Amino acid sequence: MYKLKRLFTYIRVFLEMVAAEAVSLFLRKKPAYRDLWIVSERGTEARDNGYHFFKYLRREHPAINAVYIIADHSPDREKVASLGTVVPYGSFKHYLCFIMAKYRVSTHIDGYSPDILFFNKFGKLFPDKAKKVFLQHGIIKDDLAFCHAANTNIDMFVCSAVPEYAFIDKHFGYKKGVLQLTGLCRFDNLKKTETPTHKLLFMPTWRSVQRSIDKNTFMQSDYFKIYNAFLNSEALARLLERENYELVFYPHYEVHRFLDCFDTSLPRVKIADFAHNDVQDLLIHSDVLITDYSSVFFDYAYMRKPVVYYQYDENEFRTGHYGKGYFEYRRDGFGDVVETEAELMKSLERIFENHLEPEKLYLDRINAFFSFSDTENCRRNYEAICKL
Repeated sequence: MYKLKRLFTYIRVFLEMVAAEAVSLFLRKKPAYRDLWIVSERGTEARDNGYHFFKYLRREHPAINAVYIIADHSPDREKVASLGTVVPYGSFKHYLCFIMAKYRVSTHIDGYSPDILFFNKFGKLFPDKAKKVFLQHGIIKDDLAFCHAANTNIDMFVCSAVPEYAFIDKHFGYKKGVLQLTGLCRFDNLKKTETPTHKLLFMPTWRSVQRSIDKNTFMQSDYFKIYNAFLNSEALARLLERENYELVFYPHYEVHRFLDCFDTSLPRVKIADFAHNDVQDLLIHSDVLITDYSSVFFDYAYMRKPVVYYQYDENEFRTGHYGKGYFEYRRDGFGDVVETEAELMKSLERIFENHLEPEKLYLDRINAFFSFSDTENCRRNYEAICKL
């Protein structure tokens, strides 16, 4: 059923592209489409590097003809509409802007397109001269085959750290000049609060198998059982009560369709959903991050705040998810790597004893890793795009 539905979607997108190509011939000289920049994330949100880059364009370069692609139903639409022009994701105007854009900028490869899967497979059917910019969704630490040059068609690939840049340059196959060491735009908005927020943030990533299973199967998985048990842990309850803290559980976007499977009896544990919570706000307004393999820990480390990696399934994760890259958690990580709840609780106890500061070993690793520790990432990306 899914394959048949996808086939019909491919046909529809192809026909809309053909129609938009024809209409665009009559609109080339219209001011609304001249020297156009389109900016997006996945078409459904404005919370990542795309949003922060668009906000920078509107503030620092208002004369640039830029639009943001976002669905009408998105909870973030009004936020970005207050900055400038928005175009409904998947609308005919989106097709026109996509075809006529001078620059296409997104956090995801082909994220600025009316359909990511279609243009990843069939984009070469519609050749164009637009410059395509991959702002990145996070710092790459694994070998992501879908980001290799053979599987993409981009003119600028953003990197944020020398080890990341060196790894991608060596293994991903991009020609000279495509990789740009400019930093993630969203880092400009990161800041460490002056006083403790009294919140712990628990943000595990997803597993590749989760895309193809239903809720009943998900609830039989170790992922659910282990993490849900932690949300109900007596040891956690005691720690939160003693320190007067709250724990916020916000798993990866791909896991949110299973969010109602999780429950907790602990009054100091909150399960946060996508509609009412912004990832960056959660990162800023918390004091400690617990994750497993999510690259969001780089954002946390950028603020020099403590991290713990709760990895109960390291071997299984590597065989079923992304291939190993340059980053070894025990050798390069910015916090303790633990495999059990008991080890996790010991790490959290030590962090509180250290007054919510990273240990010197981890702070030295953080300082050595990042190429930048400033608020000029949007500017560097803008200048690099202008030089394409």
